[in-house]
Amino acid sequence: MGAPLMDPRVLQAITGDAYGGTERFFERLVMALHRDGIQQLVILRAIEDRVERLRDAGLHPVPMTFETLEFLVRRRVRQHVKRFQPGLALAWTPDVVPMLTGMGVPVLGRWANGRPLDPYRHCQHLLVHCGDDQALLLEAGWPADRVHLLPPLVDQAPEPAVARRALFTPQQAPLMFAAVRMTERRDLHTILRALQRLPDVYLWIAGDGPERDALEHTAYELGIKPRVRFLGWRDDLGALYDACDLVLCTGSDRVPDHAAVEAWAHGKPVVAVGHLDRQSVLRPNENVVVLPGDDILTIVQGLKWVLAEPGALQTLGARGAHVFGQGHTEAQVLAAYRDLFEHLARNEGA
Repeated sequence: MGAPLMDPRVLQAITGDAYGGTERFFERLVMALHRDGIQQLVILRAIEDRVERLRDAGLHPVPMTFETLEFLVRRRVRQHVKRFQPGLALAWTPDVVPMLTGMGVPVLGRWANGRPLDPYRHCQHLLVHCGDDQALLLEAGWPADRVHLLPPLVDQAPEPAVARRALFTPQQAPLMFAAVRMTERRDLHTILRALQRLPDVYLWIAGDGPERDALEHTAYELGIKPRVRFLGWRDDLGALYDACDLVLCTGSDRVPDHAAVEAWAHGKPVVAVGHLDRQSVLRPNENVVVLPGDDILTIVQGLKWVLAEPGALQTLGARGAHVFGQGHTEAQVLAAYRDLFEHLARNEGA
């Protein structure tokens, strides 16, 4: 009879910015694992708001300055590892990988396309959230049993809808919403050009990023600025989802599943603009409307149809909510991470 399963102690480490999708997921997962009884040592950049949120959730994060000499950071990390005795370490950003390797603890590196792969070469395992990223790693020579595809934990907290009048939006106007980091990969300029041809429709965008100024300029040049709200990073996503009619998920390379799953968590219908991941849970004309990212006329026609067709939004929302319940709830996602953590600690531990 095998040894009984035990939840391993987990070291979680991130540098990260004050805002961002990775940082939001990090906070969400760490807090949920804590509520679920997983013991964690959390090492992070000393961003005051994040440290306070984790402390308020009952954790004891260890803020660090990563810009000092690497051997000094490693020495401090080693001291914490010796005291905490983790079963594995999860590296959320490439720059923390060298701080964790060589400590006698298996390292799971979270990787996504667009990040350099070389810093992860000393990780025992890699974590990805989409099939395309998994395929890229396999093509790069990573063994299949060392690349793990798990869903991210999306925002699921219900909140009363934001009053549209608070954001100067007519109550009866069709309202689209996107929660997104504003980068070239999200291709929001195309959405703005389509919105120009949808004169009664409003758009809220929650998020920020390097493309924000250019997007605001595009909205001004197109004459649609009065119908677009650039909301910045928000902590009330549930309230924004609840207020909208339709959620847009975009991508010039691929549409991220997690954006649609988060919309489904709040019961909202999704239109995806761009290519789908090869293992996507999005099914065209079944639980999502998929429109080509390079055809403005088709995007406009597709959005007009889904906003006007009786029952279309309700049907898409209901089918998406069903998919969400089949593997993306907090309990289901946490169980998947528990299983992975246990597997790595048991089979890779020193």
